[in-house]
Amino acid sequence: MTSKPTTKPGLMTIAAVGLLVALTGCGSSATTASSASGATPSHTSSPASTPGNPSLGAASSPAAPQAAEPVLITIKDFAYILPASVASGAKIMVKNQDNQSHTVTSTPKGAFAIKVDGGGTASFTAPAKPGSYQFACDFHANMMGTLVVK
Repeated sequence: MTSKPTTKPGLMTIAAVGLLVALTGCGSSATTASSASGATPSHTSSPASTPGNPSLGAASSPAAPQAAEPVLITIKDFAYILPASVASGAKIMVKNQDNQSHTVTSTPKGAFAIKVDGGGTASFTAPAKPGSYQFACDFHANMMGTLVVK
């Protein structure tokens, strides 16, 4: 004669509650957001501000001022991907995702001009005077854009 293993109803309830607690306890209070340029998260919570961790929360320090991140212009598929506007005098990083070299040359010439090799990066400083600056690629006449400086 063989006997069937039996489980007690109370044991199943305890297991179900334990599973539920484990699943709901795995959530995170961090909030992230990314920009179209693939930037890093704009907001995350630090361990010092994590709820339920009083030992770390008591020793928070003021945030140190950070340098402004450079503005990014991306060149991809023979086109410029631009921010809506930039601050006057801002550092602008240009990332070329194409295999061929391109330029970012203001028209008329004089405000800025850089060459970016295929797969490379280069940077320049935005003009100090606010306004709209048209530019083009010296190598590919169909590549044009407008940099708006505020």
